[in-house]
Amino acid sequence: MSSGDDDDVYAFLFGIGVIVVLLGGVFSFLIWLAGQLSGLLAGKGWPDSDPLDFPEIAFNFIRNPGDPHAAWPPAAAAAMGAGPLFFFLLILLFVLASVGVYAGVRLFLNFRRHRPVRRLRLGFASGWEVRKLLSARTVLSKAQQVRPSTANRPASEVKPEEVGFYLGRDIRSRRKLYASIEDTAIIVAAPRQGKDVHFVTPFTIDAPGPCIVTSTRRETFVNTAMVRAQYGEVYVFDPFNWTGWPNRMRWSPLQGCEDPNVCAVRSATLVQSSHFQIGEEGTYLTGVLTIIRCLLHAGAIGKVNFREVMRWVYEANGDEALDILRQGERDGTAAPGYASQFEFVRKDERSWTNTIQIMHCFSHPNVLEDCSPPLGEEFDFINFLKGRNTLYFVGKQQPDWGGIAPVVTTIIEQYFRSARGTAMKNPTGRLDPPLTFELNQATDICPIGGLPVYMGESGGYSISVHVYLTSLADARARWGSDGAARLWENSSIKIVSGGAGSTKDLDDLSGLIGKENGRHIISPEELRTMPFGRAAVVAGTARPVEMWLTPWWKRKDADTVAQGKRIVEEKIAKQTAGGSAATAAPDPTAAE
Repeated sequence: MSSGDDDDVYAFLFGIGVIVVLLGGVFSFLIWLAGQLSGLLAGKGWPDSDPLDFPEIAFNFIRNPGDPHAAWPPAAAAAMGAGPLFFFLLILLFVLASVGVYAGVRLFLNFRRHRPVRRLRLGFASGWEVRKLLSARTVLSKAQQVRPSTANRPASEVKPEEVGFYLGRDIRSRRKLYASIEDTAIIVAAPRQGKDVHFVTPFTIDAPGPCIVTSTRRETFVNTAMVRAQYGEVYVFDPFNWTGWPNRMRWSPLQGCEDPNVCAVRSATLVQSSHFQIGEEGTYLTGVLTIIRCLLHAGAIGKVNFREVMRWVYEANGDEALDILRQGERDGTAAPGYASQFEFVRKDERSWTNTIQIMHCFSHPNVLEDCSPPLGEEFDFINFLKGRNTLYFVGKQQPDWGGIAPVVTTIIEQYFRSARGTAMKNPTGRLDPPLTFELNQATDICPIGGLPVYMGESGGYSISVHVYLTSLADARARWGSDGAARLWENSSIKIVSGGAGSTKDLDDLSGLIGKENGRHIISPEELRTMPFGRAAVVAGTARPVEMWLTPWWKRKDADTVAQGKRIVEEKIAKQTAGGSAATAAPDPTAAE
């Protein structure tokens, strides 16, 4: 049992003890009062006994309840009424006290249902619910299941941070709240409401295994890179050199495309994430998908650099690719039928035009450079999964050339599938160490079409997925109403902070948090005005919990984080002063 659980048990026992003492005190006082009133009603006056005598009188009465007069001092006993009168008054006083307590409790509960004080409100999870569903003890009870390697260690040595994430502290029970590594989470926080300082930065630092982080700003990287570098390798996919980090991640879209299934998924992801306008009821979609799929397959089996594939796209000339596919079919290295399919669709100029539109995300020289590593020098994701390594994606959508969102989306899609496949090859069916995805600004930089599905199944592979949204409207815009609803439903942890400005979002979020006796547990207005540093969390079958959040500068390792932050900021400042940043790179803080 953890120290937090011990404290909870002690608090419960202390509370029981206080209640017993109070009830005993009230009952003792009623015994004394009944004796005093019996003398007054019998016409003998008020017995000579002080109210402070009631503990001793009650003790004497309990020892000999058949003779109440013996409980009082002799002088006072002489002035008391008869025994039947005493017992009648004692019962009457007990009934009146019980009615008073009942009425007081009812009034208090009624106040809790209709009061402005949210902390006392009904409908929130009790301390017992929090302990059962969101405590460190609950997370540790799943340790051997979600992280099988912990079975080889004494249970007392396993820490909650090895198998879960600290969320915050319940403002009612003051218990620490934890989510398991198999819990997927969606965090809805308006801009400047602290999702980076309260969630992304702490979760990235605490990730017990490899961690992949996406962001449209470099804040998370600056806060966490040096700390994560103490645990493992740190890589950055940063075509515009916003971070100045030397350990660059280079990835080729051709990686794995010897497999026709990989080609099919990758081409579909590129088309979907580029927001390609299909038009005319999808007339040209098949042609575009076929061209991209065949070009990727030809580039992979032909061992060419991705720059060559982009040259084929720009020139709208697939002769070399067709020759590779034909030769591959003869050699048995190409998928059957790819050559004939490509030969048919490559004659359609409109399909080529649409292909150029979709592949435009690779057009920036910096992006193309990072996506065209020499053969054999591509990022080794399988090796990345073996340690507590970190991979950051830093970029932004740009209206002029499309930005790197389709590129990042395609990479993340590949890594989701690769991680799942790796887990399935393990005897336990899980990744150990577990993989964490911190998808900050998910709708902007990595709007994966299958994300709602991944949210539902990733936990079973010990893959933690934390998706950050600025509003539900962003989710509906990317995945549609049904997709956004599925994303929410498949998240085992839902966290909502204040600051939202959309009436519809506020109503939806307030309704999703729940109701008690027909009234919102947290009204839309209360949700909008929830102060910085607080959030509501809905987890599994638990009733909602309002929690205090802990910013990274209040963590125990805050000094280490701050020192690492200063080091990274100094490197970026030197890089900027030296003019080494890419001149064509857009400002990472622009348009925030």
